[in-house]
Amino acid sequence: MTRLQAVYAISDILQHCGVCPQRVELNQKHGSTYSKIDGNCNKQCPVGGLLQLQGRELVRDHT
Repeated sequence: MTRLQAVYAISDILQHCGVCPQRVELNQKHGSTYSKIDGNCNKQCPVGGLLQLQGRELVRDHT
């Protein structure tokens, strides 16, 4: 996978986050405290797991 493909994949995945009811609820509850929202997304959300995998592809290609 090229870096450009990984970036496009990340962009496609992030479209799911914009309509995520859990993310909207956490944003309303915590305001702009993204560390709490991102912590939930990274640890509990399957979409967050996909984002992490794609991010690792970018890092792997870069090193």
